Amino acid sequence: MGVEEFLSLAKLALPLLLGYLLGSVPFAHLAARLKGVDIFKTGSTQAGTANVFWNISRRIGILVFAGDVAKGALAVSIAHLMDSEPPVLVVTGGAAVLGHWKSVFTGFRGGDGMATLLGVTVTLVPVLALPGILMGVASVALAWKSPYRSGIGIAMCFTLVLVLSLLLLHRDQQLAVGLTGVAILVLAHNIIVRRRRLAASGIGPLDDFDDLEMDLTDDNDLDSTVPERP
Repeated sequence: MGVEEFLSLAKLALPLLLGYLLGSVPFAHLAARLKGVDIFKTGSTQAGTANVFWNISRRIGILVFAGDVAKGALAVSIAHLMDSEPPVLVVTGGAAVLGHWKSVFTGFRGGDGMATLLGVTVTLVPVLALPGILMGVASVALAWKSPYRSGIGIAMCFTLVLVLSLLLLHRDQQLAVGLTGVAILVLAHNIIVRRRRLAASGIGPLDDFDDLEMDLTDDNDLDSTVPERP
């Protein structure tokens, strides 16, 4: 292998490796340990924002959300600084999501990757991401009684991102298509995880926001009255 070939390979592989390692940083797991809790034995058993928010501490859950968004944003920002092409940027974002799913620091366990995907999307296509996120939030509100509202929100968000990119604004088309592909993988992963949980527990469809009617002004520490998620 010549020097040029090696440098080309390194330019491709290094962003992916960094993306995976950054995505693997287990903020939810670390936050739960500070409270003396094993996140993988609590609530939904996933190392993600919602599980921390509902079953450990709401304030800490917000910090975990910020950390998970930031690691996705940082992964693709570093790849951009390395002059990576759009396909590499998207794959780097996907590697960060994979790291969140299967963290090397927690025995290849993790969360759903939605917050990390959000960080990737906002960083790569901010003009498209903002209306897409607003659409997603509105869709969740309209489908509030559905156990699949989170998935509906993601689907509507990236549908609008695609429409804006391909049909209306005609910008960031490679990135928009690639990110939508990653979003589809996130949805498929979450469906698989949910079905496994339901098969193991025998409990009807629930998601991490079924208890939103709770009083959000009171921090949910372990000694609170909020029931633990199955």
